[in-house]
Amino acid sequence: MNAAVIASNVPTTELAAQILAAIGPLTFGVILIVLLGGAMWWDGRRRARLRVPSPEEQPKPADHREHIEEVREADDDAFPDDGSRLLPYNLKTHTSHTTGKGPEARPKHGSRSGGAFGSGSLGG
Repeated sequence: MNAAVIASNVPTTELAAQILAAIGPLTFGVILIVLLGGAMWWDGRRRARLRVPSPEEQPKPADHREHIEEVREADDDAFPDDGSRLLPYNLKTHTSHTTGKGPEARPKHGSRSGGAFGSGSLGG
């Protein structure tokens, strides 16, 4: 339709509301872009004023080490000499600490249990 026909059929207050509804988001977008551009300009000026420290002002390394390095003896893995493969359950543990739990800490299963928790069996 023609804009003049629409304007003649719509009351003035509704037409003003439609125009403001169209101009409002556009104005907000322009203001947002100006604010973001100003923030970038201000940050650029702030960074330009920062002085790079001289080599004498650079931090120095500590006089002593902060961590301790140690060399451990390698585990004596008995690799097969005949060329067969070594399976994961044939390996010894390669951790540097134990869990502190012995076989007595394992959960007890009943006589009718399948051995796994949540296995769906009747269990004991």
